[in-house]
Amino acid sequence: MEAAFYQSESFVPALLKPNRLRNCTILIVALLHASIVAASGSHDAGFWKAIREHNFAVPEHESVGGLALEIADLAAETDPALRDNCGYEILAAWIYRDNLLSSDQLEALRRKLLPVMISHIGESETDTVFQRSFSALYMSILAAQDLRKPFLSAAAFKEMLDTALRCYADEKDLRGYVPKKGWAHATAHVADLLKFLGRDPRLSAEDQKKVVAAITQRCQTVSSVFVWGEDARIAAALLSLIHRKDFDASIFDGWFKALVAEYKELWKGPNIDNAVYISVRTQTNVLGHLAAKIGAQKANEVPKPFRDALNATISQID
Repeated sequence: MEAAFYQSESFVPALLKPNRLRNCTILIVALLHASIVAASGSHDAGFWKAIREHNFAVPEHESVGGLALEIADLAAETDPALRDNCGYEILAAWIYRDNLLSSDQLEALRRKLLPVMISHIGESETDTVFQRSFSALYMSILAAQDLRKPFLSAAAFKEMLDTALRCYADEKDLRGYVPKKGWAHATAHVADLLKFLGRDPRLSAEDQKKVVAAITQRCQTVSSVFVWGEDARIAAALLSLIHRKDFDASIFDGWFKALVAEYKELWKGPNIDNAVYISVRTQTNVLGHLAAKIGAQKANEVPKPFRDALNATISQID
């Protein structure tokens, strides 16, 4: 309804009649609500696809901060053309490539994404996984930008880390690629976020232990071996810890010893425990990818004692 309707002579007098007061008040509220919804309505798929097709230029008369908040909702889309190609790529261009969002706008986006990362967590085989997973992926862009141009407060950084760790502890939907709906990939996308958080100077020694523990637990509790590249993405997150100036190789000691023990226990009897085999194989694959990434680097980029410990562990279980 147009604003002139609210001010028309035929409408206003009706409000003054006692027997019509309640009904007219309800009508006013309803009309105002409809007007607000129309004014703040989301853009359609064609709008986002046009942005992508025009090298991610921000449309005239649009607020980049407002559009970024709207893009956060695309994480829940089951259409990969919107969720992946538009949502992720537009945010990456505006935030990381072009530096278009202010610190306040980035923080507003962070606050919107954070609770959605754990929304309906614990569900499995439902479409809610897309919103959780891609919110984590979108959040990884913010974490990457913060490394280059800091905007996160200490409290905000801790919230992001704690939420990412909770994702690994509580996520039950570990599907990789879903036919027609595209990547679910919750494990990989949280790993992408942890990769950037792992490079942050604010990550404490205790935090580093928590990251390794969360990754270990994730690998030990999968129902099938990763086949969609998740293990390589996890290895990249671990490599961020290893490259830190304050890296302490001892945070891996417990994992390495437990894995070797688990492997030896697996082969003691004539029958193989499927769950244990999947756990051992998943952990081995992650460490194998980590060893490959380390092997591709210069010798002085990773401490030799850690290289030796990693290789010795893999040689005992592979």
